[in-house]
Amino acid sequence: MKSKKKAGMGIGSITDINYAMLTKWWWRFKSNPNQLWAKAIAAVHNNGSVNHLIPLKKSIPGLWKDIGNMESELDKVGINIHQNLVEENGNSRWRNSTKEQFSVKQVRKDIKSAKLADAANDPKYEWNRWAPPKGSFLLWRTLLGRIAARECLDRRGVVLSDISRPRCGLEVESPDHIFIKCLWPKSIWWNVLTWVRIRFPNDCGSLSDFMNYVKECPGGRIWKCLVNTIVIATVWRIWSARNTKVFDGCFIPIMKTVELIKEDSFLWISYRSRCKKPKWENWVSFDVVDIT
Repeated sequence: MKSKKKAGMGIGSITDINYAMLTKWWWRFKSNPNQLWAKAIAAVHNNGSVNHLIPLKKSIPGLWKDIGNMESELDKVGINIHQNLVEENGNSRWRNSTKEQFSVKQVRKDIKSAKLADAANDPKYEWNRWAPPKGSFLLWRTLLGRIAARECLDRRGVVLSDISRPRCGLEVESPDHIFIKCLWPKSIWWNVLTWVRIRFPNDCGSLSDFMNYVKECPGGRIWKCLVNTIVIATVWRIWSARNTKVFDGCFIPIMKTVELIKEDSFLWISYRSRCKKPKWENWVSFDVVDIT
């Protein structure tokens, strides 16, 4: 639910949106106390508590009680509604809003920021628009350990007769074993890194370590984006080959997988990036001078 800038998927929280919309009624009441609906609310709730910006009699159930409870709900995440609903030039507005009026979007952002202030930092992930969402999403979930590897399925209570890796059968099939530890993915990565002229790391024990290693390699912004796109294509094809082996019993050779990675990344960069479309003969030798 985190934003993509915070290494999330960017979906957002329905609860946060609901809280922001309910909070807007505080602003509406404060800005329009003489409207008929506001007078009716004040009469029903008998002017409420003096500690509230809005009238609220908690013994009366209903939607207005939910609106009134926003004070305590926001307090739970460290937001004081009294301090944030401020008067400026005779108008009431939310303190951090750049607009003169109330901004539901800004309240939602403040709630999200307050919730994440003390949260543990997840692995930093930079979303790449050059790769299709399915590829970026797979890499994102893999780094979080949230894919359907046999170890993950067993941890969730799915009964399996064997949780070792079906391709090698030597170790438990964990996300890191699928994508980096096993000899088969290592062979694929070695061929891919040789193609893009990056030295294969000797001490990467996890996919997260590998991603950090590739990210720290010297190069310009466009070159780094090219390499990141190729990394996403590699993860996608390793996972696809793994599933073909598990469900169809078909083994895809290493060099065939490498060729598919080159084709996928070529098509993604040709049609999803704003760079000059590379020529295939240049791409297979990774001659990207005209692009970068």
